[in-house]
Amino acid sequence: MQERIKTTLITGFLGAGKTTLLNHIVSHPTEKVALLVNEVGSVHIDEALIERSDEEMIELTNGCICCSIRGDLREALLRIAKKRRAGEMVFDRLLIETTGIADPGPILQTFYFEPAIEQQYQLSSVITVVDAYHLERELTFEENVRQIGFADVLLLNKVDLVSDAVRTDIIARLQVLNPTAHIIPTVESRVEVANLFETFHFPKAEEERLLQQDDRFERAADSFTALTITEVQPLNRNRFGAVLREVLEAYAEDLYRYKGIIHFADTDQKTILQGTGMIYGTAVRGMFEQEKQTTLVFIGKNLDEQAIRKGVKAAIEHG
Repeated sequence: MQERIKTTLITGFLGAGKTTLLNHIVSHPTEKVALLVNEVGSVHIDEALIERSDEEMIELTNGCICCSIRGDLREALLRIAKKRRAGEMVFDRLLIETTGIADPGPILQTFYFEPAIEQQYQLSSVITVVDAYHLERELTFEENVRQIGFADVLLLNKVDLVSDAVRTDIIARLQVLNPTAHIIPTVESRVEVANLFETFHFPKAEEERLLQQDDRFERAADSFTALTITEVQPLNRNRFGAVLREVLEAYAEDLYRYKGIIHFADTDQKTILQGTGMIYGTAVRGMFEQEKQTTLVFIGKNLDEQAIRKGVKAAIEHG
């Protein structure tokens, strides 16, 4: 059986530089990629790279492939997986480019709720391209704020158009909106491509960023909220599981991303929590290098800080 297809979702503000980033990736590939977009023609791939094309697929001279979404995303993903198994498409990674107003939530859910997709694809990163020059205006749109909340990597583009002081303020603002995302300032979306991938499942750098978070609650943009909870007392595994289920049921689709390093009473090893919407997973990640504690980050809409904090406190191991 073939390995699951490594998949990266690229989203971001209208005009922020997604197409520029895509051209940069396919022009400087670290591996063969297939690019899935709404319409192949809308990406404006450099014609010098095009080797052959048909109605649905463009093959590039460097081995990369561009495909268009015709109809349902699920069906497009199944077609691509079938062609890859048959040897009709040869690539290492799938990139999915969303429109500037797309909500990443339903796209991410496709990879979890659809068994046929989950069996064949593995999410490796969620990248949001942010327009540094127009940030304040763009944050008035809820879709853009959600895109920031879902991201593992925030590509802060057009930093050459703002002063150093404004750039510092913007980075601080983004860190409030998404405390654990890796923020990469860029000009014309130029970036070391390898830094964009394999970030979805808690790389070491993200774990370190999470452990540095302070206990706080931020209402960052209208109803958008980011809650960080730290707890030094160990948690009871079963009680925390019940609390987490209650949180998910209460907020459902309004809980964009949540992550955590958990200190359970029945083990000296760290437990990693990673979730989006109603779907989450946990994994054991070695011993605590420093003081044992639980650090949780919840990013979403209209989160009830006191209720969530009370739930975590109720999960503390007693006796």
